[in-house]
Amino acid sequence: MDRLMQDSSQDYRHEQKYYITQTQATELTSRLCRVMKFDRYSVDHGKYLISSVYFDTPEDRSLEGTEAGLLKRKKYRIRSYNHDDSFIVLERKSKRGSLGKKESVRIDRQIYDDIMYHRGKSLLTLDSDLAREFYHMINVEGYKPKTVVEYTRRAFVSDISNVRITLDMNIKGSGSGVDMFLDSGSLVYTVPPCWVVLEVKYDHFLPDHIRNLLPDDSVMQSSCSKYVYGRTFT
Repeated sequence: MDRLMQDSSQDYRHEQKYYITQTQATELTSRLCRVMKFDRYSVDHGKYLISSVYFDTPEDRSLEGTEAGLLKRKKYRIRSYNHDDSFIVLERKSKRGSLGKKESVRIDRQIYDDIMYHRGKSLLTLDSDLAREFYHMINVEGYKPKTVVEYTRRAFVSDISNVRITLDMNIKGSGSGVDMFLDSGSLVYTVPPCWVVLEVKYDHFLPDHIRNLLPDDSVMQSSCSKYVYGRTFT
C-alpha cells in the first residue's frame, strides 16, 4: 500500500480564530513573511485554493453540535487543493473546547466518486482506520455530502511549537450541488469578501516573536465555522 494512503494524525493543538479586514491581512502578511515560511501547498505567493465537501447525518448532527458550541464534536470532510483531483484527502476534524485535532487519509478520484455517488465500499480497500470508520458513518449513521466550501488561503508555518497561521479569504459555499469538482460555479459568498478569517494554531505555546506580530486584543475573536456558514448562508 502506498504510504500516502495511510492515516496521518496530529495531537490536539491550540486553535484561535479571528476576523480581520483585508488591510489588516495585507499588513500581517508582510510582517509574517519576515519570520515564517509558506506551507508546502503554496503555489502563488503563498496562496492556494482549498475546496472541501462536508458530510453530515440526515438530522444534521455535526451542524447542530457546532452551532451549540459542544465541547466535544467532530466533522468529516473531503478536501482538495487548487482543483487538483490527483491529491484528495478524507479528514476527520475533532474539537475539544479550544483545542483541535485533524486526522486524514489520502484517497483517489475513483474512491471520491464512489463516496459521492454510491455507498463508498471502496473505502474498505484502504489500510486505514479512518476510512473504515467513515464507511460505517455513511452506511450506518447515514452521513451524506451536504455542502461545498471553497476559499483562498495563505498559510505560514514555523518549526517552533509547530505554529501554523492561515489567512482565509473569498470564502464561498454551495447554494446547490455538493461536488467540489463540478459545482464550483454555483458557489456564493458566505462571508463578506471584505473580511478575512485569521487562524492561529500551535502545539504548546505561541512564541513571543510571532505573537507580537499578530493583531491586538481589539480584533474580534470568533468560533467561526466555514461549514456552518456554508449551510446557513447559502
